[in-house]
Amino acid sequence: MGAAQNKAIVREYFEKMAAGDPSVPDLLADDVRWWVPPASKLGGVYEGRDAVLELMAGGTGLYDASTPLVVQIEQMVAEGDWVCVQAVIEARTARGEDYRNHYHFAFQLSGGKLVQVREYVDTLYAHEKLFS
Repeated sequence: MGAAQNKAIVREYFEKMAAGDPSVPDLLADDVRWWVPPASKLGGVYEGRDAVLELMAGGTGLYDASTPLVVQIEQMVAEGDWVCVQAVIEARTARGEDYRNHYHFAFQLSGGKLVQVREYVDTLYAHEKLFS
């Protein structure tokens, strides 16, 4: 798949994730690998679809489900099988506070599926808003 198709799949991922679409797992390869910065409470490497879905499910409880998640893609660059995204994610925390954090994601795709993701985030801000 080319850069344009890979970008479309990544955009689809963000749209489905923000909408809480239950078909998000369809975009993940069976052996997907997701890296979260070690300074995060959720930090580490999650290997395999089940582990990544568990990570996602654990993160869901940090937000107020009655308030829509908003993903603003500021920039998306693709080369080869990689797509990098700078985004701002806005939500309401489970404690009722506004959340607005800056993210950089590096997605690797193969065969139309996400096979590797590296998630960079302001971990201090996330810790203060979501975990303290």
